[in-house]
Amino acid sequence: MTNRIGNHLMVGREQSSTLIQKNLDCQRNLYYLIWVVDVTNIPEMAMAGVLIKIRSMQGTFTDAQRQLTDYIANNSDEIPFMSVHKLAERTDVSVASISRFVRTMGYDNFKDFKTQLGKDTLSSFEGIYQEITPKDDDNDIIDKVFAGNIKSLEQTRKILNQVELIKAAGAVARSKRLVFFGIGSSGNIASDAALRFSQLDMQAEAYIDSYQAVNQSLRMKKGDVAFGISHTGRSAITVEALRLAGENGATTIGISNHLKSPLNRVSDIFLCTSFPDSRVKVAALSSRIAQMCLIDALYLLVARRRKVLIDKVERLNRYAERTLRLSANESVIGNLKR
Repeated sequence: MTNRIGNHLMVGREQSSTLIQKNLDCQRNLYYLIWVVDVTNIPEMAMAGVLIKIRSMQGTFTDAQRQLTDYIANNSDEIPFMSVHKLAERTDVSVASISRFVRTMGYDNFKDFKTQLGKDTLSSFEGIYQEITPKDDDNDIIDKVFAGNIKSLEQTRKILNQVELIKAAGAVARSKRLVFFGIGSSGNIASDAALRFSQLDMQAEAYIDSYQAVNQSLRMKKGDVAFGISHTGRSAITVEALRLAGENGATTIGISNHLKSPLNRVSDIFLCTSFPDSRVKVAALSSRIAQMCLIDALYLLVARRRKVLIDKVERLNRYAERTLRLSANESVIGNLKR
């Protein structure tokens, strides 16, 4: 699987039987074998902010790490002024565990970690964008929706792996058949993407029904490209369709808001969006903006590689203008009478 970003690290293996027994006693919080996502292997992720990294790695943390990250997310403005011992006391997590955690996040020590977090806190929207509550008036809701969408795009740009996006463009440009899988709101993104790529003289299809998704994934073969779109990365049908397509030889591309997700594990190429799930219950709404932006960029990269002539696109636009749209001064009723 391309770009596997995890590696196994053995923790707490001492030679002394006494120390081993002590570690066994603490096994509720520390695991001998943990899965560590090495974000420093991804250039774009290494440059991303602390909170963006934490959100992208949700679901991969141990209980102790989750307890730590929850506190950091809710008190990000205080952490830069804390010592590692004070943070350990506040979170009931050992100093050693905190040190391991910051190295997992790509920082040499706790000082570097909290320095970066301090920079993020000063430059982010975190103080502006908050959860929508029943007390919000109409203006508050409008402001929060726009702030959330802006933040989603900015954070996605920070963690975007351009190498992967360009690689995806090459695979799509060479493909014989392009299929998009998505369920629910992700199905709308899939349908829009298929329509867009069909304008490049490509065989592009979207399947948003469970039966059709599985059926069509079994028909895919080498030279085809399958996209799986899922905000959580855990949509069972989307993951299964992408897995089957990959087993049949198709190149698989996943788009999700979660770096460590089942969708990532069945994807040859993975594109990660970003949105603060912990802040908003309807995070999937704003994640669509980032997903559509990724597809827009991919569309233009593919058009460039396929050397699609501008006059072809213009001809389609002229036809749509002539047959599907009213003139600026024309009413629907007047058009129907004719």
